[in-house]
Formats: sequence, structure tokens, C-alpha cells
Amino acid sequence: MNIAIITAMPEESRAVLKRAGQVEKSIFGGRSAFRCRIAGHDITLVEAGMGMLNAGWAATALAAEAPDLLVSAGFGGGVLPGLKVGDTVTAERLLHWTGRDFEEVETGFCAVDDASAMLRGCFITSDGILDKRQVAESLPSGVNRPVVEMESAAVARVAAGCGIPFLGVRAVSDPWNEELGFSINEFCDEGMRIRPLKVLATILRRPGIIPQLIRLARNSRIAAKRLGAAIERLFQGL
Repeated sequence: MNIAIITAMPEESRAVLKRAGQVEKSIFGGRSAFRCRIAGHDITLVEAGMGMLNAGWAATALAAEAPDLLVSAGFGGGVLPGLKVGDTVTAERLLHWTGRDFEEVETGFCAVDDASAMLRGCFITSDGILDKRQVAESLPSGVNRPVVEMESAAVARVAAGCGIPFLGVRAVSDPWNEELGFSINEFCDEGMRIRPLKVLATILRRPGIIPQLIRLARNSRIAAKRLGAAIERLFQGL
């Protein structure tokens, strides 16, 4: 199969590429891109940057190459008790938080091999960091293992529009009881890319977030290891 993967951050890309062979790096629309092979499949991975705008652009560009599968992969946050750091979840349902309510995102999900022993849940895509307590209180009925993230709805909509199967994979980097004490805008430029100088400036202005950043970095390392293993396991079943 020819599989296109969209990640947001370098940590997510590296997690996937650690399971890959024959890796070749290039630039794709100003973003880092990689051609490689995983579990016998030809992979194109684009590190698009955070947010729906970046993910939608990458998905549209990759869809023009007619891949057999579009994948949104990365980290996410647990919303309800039950998911712990490092748990990997595939999307069986997608919701887009518009800022006012939830919109159901219709797409053609790729069939996941039951032998993968992967958890399945609902991805909730937002353009920013959400208050998980508020999300939990306003969830529609029937939501299973909700995970908040910032890209999958955009990728899934492009996939549906092009008739390409979609697969969403997220590793939990912050559990349900970890509310992030900063906004994306404090760390990113207008293109939703993390800028070290903005991170440093935010830390100097708000040193109280340092313990959380250290904890999040540790959790992200755990999530990265599990994400790479999950991708390889899923692709072995395709």
C-alpha cells in the first residue's frame, strides 16, 4: 500500500520514523517530509505543523498523489478517567469542536485488525487547547474513550472528499486530570509552529508552568515510544 501520514510536531514524526526503513528526507511545501517503508508499505510522512489549517493543507496536497490511506498520527489528551499516559487509541468516531458545539465528522474509516489489540475511541478536534472538564461535561451521548487533539478532523474531511480511507492514531501524552496551563499561541508563531524563543519568553514570564512542562516532556517520550509501536503494529495488519 501507499500510505500518507500527517504529523504535527517533530517528536511525533521521529516516533513514527524510528519504526521505518529506507528513510529519505525532503521538503514538501516548506515542511519536512519523509519517504520510507514501514511493515512492507510505502510511506510518505509530512510534518505539517499544528492545527487544522496545516493538517488540511497537507492532507489536500497528499491526496493529490492518490494514496491508499490517509493517516493522522500524533499525541492527544485523555478526557475521561480510564486512559493513561502512553495508551494508544484509533479513531472510530470524530467530532469537531467549533467553539460553540460539536460537529460530527463523517469519513470512511480504515478497518483495523482486531488482532492489533488497539483501543478505539472518539477523537475531538479543536483549534486550540480545550478545558477538559468543560469538554467532559458537554460530551454528546455515546462517546467512547474521548481524546482531544488538533488535526484529525481536517485530515478526515479531505479523505472523505477524495474517497480515501482514513486512520486516526493518537498516543495519550496528558491524562484526563492534567489541564494544560498554557495556550498554543504562547508557544507558536502564526503558522502554528513551536518557536523556541516564544517558549523561553513564556517560561520567563510564567515560571510556574515549568513543572508541568517537565512532566509533559516525560509523558511525551512515553507516548512517542507507544505511538511508533502502534503504527507499526497497525500497518502489519493492513
